[in-house]
Amino acid sequence: MHKATPPSSPDMNSQIEDEDMLYTGDVEEIIEAYDSENIEDEDAMEEDPPEQGDAVCMFSGHKRGSVFCGSLTKNGKLAATGGEEDKAYVWDTSSGQIILDCTGHKDSIIFSEFNHDESYVATGDMSGMIQIWRLADKIRIWDYNMGDATWMKWHMAANILLAGSVDGEIYMWKIPDGDCKVLQGYGCRAEIGAIFPDGKRIVVGYEDGVIRVIDLKTSSVLSSISSASGHSSTITTIDCHSDNNLILSAAVDGKTIISTSNTGKIISILQSLNNGEHNNVNNDQDAESSEGNGDSNWVETAAFCNDPGFQVAATGTVNGEIFIWDISKQILRQKIAQESGISKLLWKANTSVLLSAGLDGVLRCYDGKNGQCLHSFTGHAADILDLYISENGEKALTTSDDSTARIFDISSLS
Repeated sequence: MHKATPPSSPDMNSQIEDEDMLYTGDVEEIIEAYDSENIEDEDAMEEDPPEQGDAVCMFSGHKRGSVFCGSLTKNGKLAATGGEEDKAYVWDTSSGQIILDCTGHKDSIIFSEFNHDESYVATGDMSGMIQIWRLADKIRIWDYNMGDATWMKWHMAANILLAGSVDGEIYMWKIPDGDCKVLQGYGCRAEIGAIFPDGKRIVVGYEDGVIRVIDLKTSSVLSSISSASGHSSTITTIDCHSDNNLILSAAVDGKTIISTSNTGKIISILQSLNNGEHNNVNNDQDAESSEGNGDSNWVETAAFCNDPGFQVAATGTVNGEIFIWDISKQILRQKIAQESGISKLLWKANTSVLLSAGLDGVLRCYDGKNGQCLHSFTGHAADILDLYISENGEKALTTSDDSTARIFDISSLS
């Protein structure tokens, strides 16, 4: 359950089609009133221009509504963003210049991402319309409507696009020819998915709390964790460890769980924010204070650290807490209290630097080893909804409810 769920497109039929007409009244008074209103409107527009803040580039191409998603090329020179206005763009992260206007969508864009060799960009909306654009000549080469979609993801090493559906099926297409395979659904939403680093399997979290590991070649379920033994409600976030075995998952039930993909065994329930039925932080009073907050707190985002010498995972809650966990000991290393809820956490490349996208519009950077805040990037006037870090670790892209996307220079953070 994500706090910032993209709304469906507004019903255009409900908008006024004819201009209001005035047939009576003093003409001069009407003209004066009209001019006064125009001046006030212009003044209001001039009073609230978007501020660039700490961003090295601000993209204002999305003219209205929230910008829900974004990604960067490996070198960070191009961004792809999509939003509520049913539009996606590819743009230059130095100048903000639009490179490609991805037209043709009829609903809010929830996915805009480059493939592994950056020859294509895929855009997808909530209604399930997916389009593939070839960057070399900016031509749409493929499209497909799968029905209502929940998530989409490129394979990390092949031109294969995967997507989860509201009905629970997982679609897998080979691009550009469009060959399609549909993995079985189980009667409820396929809420979120992550591909293992080996590229051979996918882990899917469902609305009922079940987690399944699926072989992409055979479509068979290799292991699963039932809602009776694991999560009892909607999975909010899931990540795969670089060892190709460990799975980190969290759900609206407040639980954060580490499990194994090979057997489906639960190794540890790291935290249970809503009922305290099990946790490994009993010796830490700060962490204990987060237990028993009622049923209003859960982990929205979680990620394993990619530094092989720093075996930890980070979890971030909607109430603004960041927990950093020692994976081998399954104990809490650090707890960070942030001033706002957290929409996304990402580790910078293979370092211990953790970036946190705040619902107060601030991008914060922490040292994962000691919990110290290294830097705060400001500029957004509303919630940050998505965060993406370029593979070279130099740029961070944020998208927001304030209709803008921004680029921040994180090259000096280490």
